[in-house]
Amino acid sequence: MAWRFLLVYLALYVPFAVVTPYLQKLLFLRGFREDQIGLIQGCFEAMAVVAPPLWGYLSDRSGRPRMVLALCMCGAIPAFQVFGLVHGLTAALGTAALFGLFYRPLIPLTDGITFRYLHTHGGDYGKIRIGGSLAFIGCLLLLEPLGIGSSRDGSMILAAVAVAGLFHLASLALIPAAATAPAGVPQAGAAPRPSVRAACRELCRPRFLYFTLCAFLGRLALMSYYGFFTLYLAKEHGVAKAGLIWLLGPLSEIPVIYFSRRIMDRIGVRNLFALGLLGIAVRLAGFGLAPSLWVVIPLQFLHSLTFGAYHCSSVTYVSRIVPARLQSTAQSLFSAVTIGLGSMIGGAVGGVVARHFGFRTLYGSFGVLAAAAFVLLLLTVPAADDGRTATAAGT
Repeated sequence: MAWRFLLVYLALYVPFAVVTPYLQKLLFLRGFREDQIGLIQGCFEAMAVVAPPLWGYLSDRSGRPRMVLALCMCGAIPAFQVFGLVHGLTAALGTAALFGLFYRPLIPLTDGITFRYLHTHGGDYGKIRIGGSLAFIGCLLLLEPLGIGSSRDGSMILAAVAVAGLFHLASLALIPAAATAPAGVPQAGAAPRPSVRAACRELCRPRFLYFTLCAFLGRLALMSYYGFFTLYLAKEHGVAKAGLIWLLGPLSEIPVIYFSRRIMDRIGVRNLFALGLLGIAVRLAGFGLAPSLWVVIPLQFLHSLTFGAYHCSSVTYVSRIVPARLQSTAQSLFSAVTIGLGSMIGGAVGGVVARHFGFRTLYGSFGVLAAAAFVLLLLTVPAADDGRTATAAGT
């Protein structure tokens, strides 16, 4: 079962390996400015505020999480292709919203299915999630030599997303039936499906709210990397093909993700997340001060903290403080606020800052914001290592 989940995550991250580094490139090729790109990406993330909780609650309520995940992928594939047809800003904003509606819930929905299974059967999330890192690396190694970063009309980017989406859709057949029990056929001892009131009551507890706020600030700051790093490399350091530099990030995250269970057992889930926030602050500030590309390259290895530590610890913390029956709802709501709202604001504000003050000011100011989130976390968020629920890393 672990291998099946690993392959599911591998297929899940193939589309992300294309969209994350190359959507900004596609928009640039379509003639949009930095501030417009930031606004478009912000609109794309705005749907992540609404879509993940809706799809997540539908997944928990219907008892058919695999079907809901498949519907999202079926909508995301054609929606992205519309980017190849749009010219005006209004049309691009509408396309971004449509794509975000289907695309942004994919990871939290998959995490919800996975944690539901791990709560019952045990397992190591880090060793499963490593499939996503391998997919990201493999795709970049394949796509860069094919010249996707040098595409003049964006057609290769559009085609790559279509192929990647179909690959991910086919992989959903690998999800174990034990994690996708259909509605009306509850497993023995299963808790009743949650009402909206019960879900809200459980998710409005202080430590969930404070932790979500800290993660929101961290993601907002890190959007300066996800949304503008390719353009930063091109304009500040003259790098036309950014894919290989992007590749250093997922390479560095593999050890932290793979050994995340051991690390969290040793230092605690919250403390690993704190290291992730600290890594964001140092990395972004370094981008702002870097005099040359040779300073930027070593900073890419901090991705081990800014994604590896940040992601594994955040989803694990959430999974430990909410009941198993609310995993899809909680993970989707957490994703909506942090990745959705954080990325929306980060993209929109980051685009304006980059346009009027430059990329170095963007990274320096967002680095300070991440440092503030680090301090807030230490002051307000307690540890989640009391063993109250089955751990996401496996027990």
